[in-house]
Amino acid sequence: MFETGELVDDRYEVLGPLGVGGMAHVFRARDNHLERTVALKVLRPHLTEADSERFRREIRALARLNHPGIVAIYDLGLGEHVYFAMELIEGGPITHLGPYESDPECLGRLLGAAIVVAEALGYVHRLGMVHRDLTPRNILVTPQGTPKVMDFGLVQLTETSRALTRTGFTLGTPQYMAPEQATGEPTGAATDLYAFGAVLYRTVTGVTAFDADNDQAVLYQHVYGSVTPPRELNPQVPPALERLILALLQKDPAKRPTSGWAVADALRAVRAEALASATQVALAGPGRTGAYPYGPPNPAALQRRWTLALEEGPQFPSGLAASNGFVLGGLRSDALAVIRPADGGLQAVFELHDEASQPPLALGDRLYLVSRDGALRALDWPGGGVAWERLDDDVVGVAPFGADVVVACGDAVALWRPDGSEAWRVPLGSQAATAPTVHAGLALVPTRDGWLHAVRLAEGAHTFKVEVGPMAAPPSAAAGLLLIPAREGEVHAFDLAKREVAWSYDLEGEQWSTPVVWREYVYVVSWGQRLHALSLKSGDDVWTRPLPAPVTATPVVAAGNLYVGTEGGDLIVLDARSGRVLLTDRVANAAIQASPLPLGDGVVVAALDGTVAAYG
Repeated sequence: MFETGELVDDRYEVLGPLGVGGMAHVFRARDNHLERTVALKVLRPHLTEADSERFRREIRALARLNHPGIVAIYDLGLGEHVYFAMELIEGGPITHLGPYESDPECLGRLLGAAIVVAEALGYVHRLGMVHRDLTPRNILVTPQGTPKVMDFGLVQLTETSRALTRTGFTLGTPQYMAPEQATGEPTGAATDLYAFGAVLYRTVTGVTAFDADNDQAVLYQHVYGSVTPPRELNPQVPPALERLILALLQKDPAKRPTSGWAVADALRAVRAEALASATQVALAGPGRTGAYPYGPPNPAALQRRWTLALEEGPQFPSGLAASNGFVLGGLRSDALAVIRPADGGLQAVFELHDEASQPPLALGDRLYLVSRDGALRALDWPGGGVAWERLDDDVVGVAPFGADVVVACGDAVALWRPDGSEAWRVPLGSQAATAPTVHAGLALVPTRDGWLHAVRLAEGAHTFKVEVGPMAAPPSAAAGLLLIPAREGEVHAFDLAKREVAWSYDLEGEQWSTPVVWREYVYVVSWGQRLHALSLKSGDDVWTRPLPAPVTATPVVAAGNLYVGTEGGDLIVLDARSGRVLLTDRVANAAIQASPLPLGDGVVVAALDGTVAAYG
């Protein structure tokens, strides 16, 4: 329709296409009057009168709305070209915030975004409007985590009884369509709430509530089918969130929550409870992103509070964790140290079969300890007694999945229950190289022959594998991307939906750490003695900083600040957005190979020589 560089109404310079739908083309454009970039939605020529009316309805609907969770309209044109200019959203669909996991940073963003969407629906419905096509693609999330509801092309005033249908065709998106909408019955606010429930279901589980070979079969299931409870697909979903989603997906509109405001209140309660319960899991070593929502508010003012001298410290890939008010360290001296964070006193020491090879993992009343000889010991926690142990399974590492653990063991991946029983085991064809990464309902396990395997957690089914080269550390995951750290020094962003590499970046140095993801940034380090902040979306450089020594330990982000431990024994703290150095301190004259551990308003760091230092 328009070529790049073309000027619309002597005001909007077309910068390129963004997408095309049944009614309109969408372009990225520059508003030369106000000097800002906008999204320009232009009605396609030669449409039916009914489609033209739907487009104008969208313009009129958007022009009435003013809410932080709804895309803003800036201008409209009704001349030669019918269009409107609106807020440009640089982000992906809300489903990129899922599936639901116990990582506090991730679940906080997911539930926070859901609350804003629910409030936006309450606002729209109070104005007497119904969206009628609420889908993940119509809820985009900015890099800052703010969702924006858009595409009101099917909007209907609630006082209007006329159904917007074509002969033999129901308007809307089948996977997110309420039963009353599928059958052509009157729609209302409850219709949008059902769609929102379907969106939440897809976001927290990774799959749609109903699926089939054709649209009519999907619609039939919405009307007559039963929904698989979300926790059967993803046991990390809290029971309260499951109950809310199932309430939103009630067939009878009268049985759904009364309003978007009520849904927002319910989501706030879920978030408060989930963040409180997730703390124990999150402190069991870095989460799948390496980001913590809490940490020192002013890192530049940190001072050493105490120092503990152990016989030996943690060595890669082991590290520090915290649970039940204690700092836990899996050490090179075949032991687990339990340290009091208040004074640095040694509370207890538990013997291991060999050197610890993973940060301790605390889940419920279990503490999982992996040693380099492949043994896995499960302790009653916090008591410390041995609940059970596996000595001959060649365990490489474990990751949480609800109350269960996903175990990379020998040439397989398995799901073990808290009592030590095995739910399933899937062979991988080669020795596992690292602990699994749990994301999007998948266990992602690198093997020593250079392949990354994806196993569906719900049933233990091998889904796909991709050749990525040898890896020394597990990948991280965010926004539908798997960040793969190839040992030779490349970082690959693998799109899980498309199953293709979105971008790659060469660090020019061996990589032993996991990429860290925080908001729109990816942080990567190597033995090339540079720290890189990359764009999560594109892989482009945002900033780089030289480091005084190579880095093995995975950095962490806490409260917007980046904590790095070097092979030279230095703790370096930087502003995560700008890369500005806030603090540098020599922890010990020995390498730091364990990730720094944010703890309350401080941080704990451990070096190979057994020095454990607390800053606050």
